[in-house]
Amino acid sequence: MRATTLRICSLMMVFAFGIVLAIPSRAKAEGSDVNFKTYDGVIISGKYFPSMKPKESATIILLHNFTYRKGRDDQGEQWEKFATDLQAAGHSVLMFDFRGHGKSVNVDQKFWDHPINKSLPGATKKLSKIGYTEFPASYYPNLVNDIAAAKSFLDVRNDDGEANTRNLVVIGAGEGATLGALWMASEWRRVPSEVIKLASPVGIINTRPMQEKMLLKATPATDPEGASQLAAIWMSISPTVAGKSMSQLPSWIKDITMARTRRVQMVFVTNKEDKTSDDFSLKLLKVALPTFSREKKDDGKTKTTRKDDQKLTGEFSYLTQKLTGSQLIERSKEDIIKNYLSLVTKKGDSNMRTHSKTAFDESVSQWFFGPLDKLGNPPVPPTGIGLPAKLPNDKTNVQILPTGKMGVN
Repeated sequence: MRATTLRICSLMMVFAFGIVLAIPSRAKAEGSDVNFKTYDGVIISGKYFPSMKPKESATIILLHNFTYRKGRDDQGEQWEKFATDLQAAGHSVLMFDFRGHGKSVNVDQKFWDHPINKSLPGATKKLSKIGYTEFPASYYPNLVNDIAAAKSFLDVRNDDGEANTRNLVVIGAGEGATLGALWMASEWRRVPSEVIKLASPVGIINTRPMQEKMLLKATPATDPEGASQLAAIWMSISPTVAGKSMSQLPSWIKDITMARTRRVQMVFVTNKEDKTSDDFSLKLLKVALPTFSREKKDDGKTKTTRKDDQKLTGEFSYLTQKLTGSQLIERSKEDIIKNYLSLVTKKGDSNMRTHSKTAFDESVSQWFFGPLDKLGNPPVPPTGIGLPAKLPNDKTNVQILPTGKMGVN
């Protein structure tokens, strides 16, 4: 039994007005096996559950937890049952295996051409399969690029009218949640850009034909890619990845939840009996919501105060068996689906992006790293030139994320 569940204040309104959103039967939900490629040629395996009403719902990415050299901390059944319930509630859902885990073990030959992959044991033979047991600890932050590939996959589904990627919700557990926070923070530094082609002379006194030089420049008055984010739900988020401290995690949380026109909401799912994990989640929650407090007045009400644009930021805290990460799915599922996502999606954007697949393939973007300004936007220099993130005619996904620029050593 739960001894205490501290609900965020807006959730109390659900009960006050008797709003109950029933989860339809799982039998009505359908998912299909999918594959998509990362920037470096990993074939990611997953399952996709389209929504019948994408405009009015959220598009959800599920990120499983894992342990260094031990693989997934679950067998996937919990996530799939969770995904079908989310879909039955009206949402589009994508679940997948991180590279080297589950079925995401196949790579094409270009995988071995990337410097970060040349340190893996299979590099000399250019094997067609990879596995997490061969990943050094320093390699694990690179798994964040699998999330970028997942978002690109969903952008195409958006184009097909099956999902609304302007209403993105990321749900992660353990170290998968930590990588999710890294990716979400990086997206606030990725800006849509335009291609400027410059003709430059080649050779002495223009004795050779002019050659075109491609230049990327940030598009004026466009939102960073992070503007598609609606909310994040973290189950026992981890301070480490593969045993290495992610010391920049609090700053990522702060960047994600900054005050913006549509502020990203964030909920931490914790087990109070797992004190170490619970204390860490509470610390991060206070980064996103400095006024949060678990202390109560004599009338039993919390002292927490929230701005109107943060009424859906808080926690689901339980007293249960010592469960952690994805083990909390069954305990928190009803709260997440009935009492939270139904409210979050009301703040969503029903104006789906409409672009042709050709335009998506040819779109470009750049990263601009550094502290975000007061409006939550990246520092774009007058030249509008940054680090290329998505190049024209790149039909796979975003290029490798320079994790070092995000504070990952």
